[in-house]
Amino acid sequence: MNVASTIAAEPAPIRAVLDTSVLFPPTQRVALQQAAQVGSFTAIWSPWIVAELHRVLTWDWIRKHGTSVASQRQCSIAAKAMMSYLVPVFELVNPMPPWPSAWETLSDEWDHPLWATAVVSNAAFVVSDNTRHFPPRQSGTCRL
Repeated sequence: MNVASTIAAEPAPIRAVLDTSVLFPPTQRVALQQAAQVGSFTAIWSPWIVAELHRVLTWDWIRKHGTSVASQRQCSIAAKAMMSYLVPVFELVNPMPPWPSAWETLSDEWDHPLWATAVVSNAAFVVSDNTRHFPPRQSGTCRL
């Protein structure tokens, strides 16, 4: 008997797309990064999500610290540090238009890349703090 065949297979971790809204707050971003790092779930993002996160964090930095050369330098250092923690842990998928069909009531065209990321990555969940444009829940679950 093959020893490998007697070992029960570990269930695959849950695959979840992380929307910018849950990655914006620093403590939440760190908690999600750490949970993904220990294998609690597979964190998925896309170039669309990375770009939006970079944009909103930069705007927030400018609002708090201004646009001086020193502030720009510190913003750059902080952005690189954040990416050095997230890139090794997050799975990057790159959905390309044309986007997969979404729900009939999709009202925010910029949710399409997020939806495409979930479809292309075979994610079970989209984790977001901004669900007002998301599809209605089916049978009491948020599963895709």
